[in-house]
Amino acid sequence: MQTEDWNGLQQISMVTANFNDGLMIEDVLNDWFQFLGGKPAEVIVVDGGSDQATQNVYWSLFQKGLIDKLQVIRPDHSDNNKDTCYIQEYTAGFLASNPYILWFKIDTLPYREGHETWLKDALGYLQREDVFAVSGALNRSWDTWPAWDGYYFCNACTINFALMKRSTFVAAMQEMAGEFIQSGFQGEHPYGRMLLEASFIEYMQRHNQYTLCKLEDPSWTVFHTNAHDQHLKRTRAQFHARQNLEPYMNPALAEDVTQFLYYGYPPIRAGFWQQLKIRFGQTALGAYWRQFKLALQRQPKRS
Repeated sequence: MQTEDWNGLQQISMVTANFNDGLMIEDVLNDWFQFLGGKPAEVIVVDGGSDQATQNVYWSLFQKGLIDKLQVIRPDHSDNNKDTCYIQEYTAGFLASNPYILWFKIDTLPYREGHETWLKDALGYLQREDVFAVSGALNRSWDTWPAWDGYYFCNACTINFALMKRSTFVAAMQEMAGEFIQSGFQGEHPYGRMLLEASFIEYMQRHNQYTLCKLEDPSWTVFHTNAHDQHLKRTRAQFHARQNLEPYMNPALAEDVTQFLYYGYPPIRAGFWQQLKIRFGQTALGAYWRQFKLALQRQPKRS
């Protein structure tokens, strides 16, 4: 636990967009509280049209005080659409009322033993002009650079797990997708369903900022599982037993850019076309192509 006179948790909104997984929500929420050193000032859950059993769990946790802000939609709502899940993701961040946002996912499992000051340290690192976020839980190799002992810089940021200033979130989304957001998400955006994470990456590149990642070891890990329901329950038990960790630690540092790692699954090899997209996206040409698509979108429509 953090020391009693440290109030950093009271500056944090812990936010997620979620769909189903009612079986594991409370357990994983408590995992995150343990990881952080306590419950933050507010926990926000924006639902994407989960089944009634999951929504009942939401309301139970809301009544217990484990969830502070809750937005749900009916399963038959038009926004129950994987391709537009960015609506719920953006809303979760928008509802945050504290200076810092901690993004998390129910299928992303945190663990720490020791490392008592990691959160305090992370909030301090966010004051640096070159740090966009403190993040982790990546699934594949990305461009990385040495930072300082125990940390490295990365050019990717995932809402599976990321700590950032709320003002940074607002600035990035306004710059990269402001018109689209103000339209009420009408039409399509070049970034598609990866709107938030792609916006973060492009914003970092434009402003010479990076994600700061803490080196994982068996005493400090955050793994994205992509597992759900009973599979997530089994995977969490394996995770807490500290089984088979090493192959999944620090995937951003891997030399093989074509391998995807999800704890609880064997390594996944990207297909040929996906490999081309990955390699193309990590080049300067890929960045120029994304900017070109944005410029086309911003051009006035012909009458």
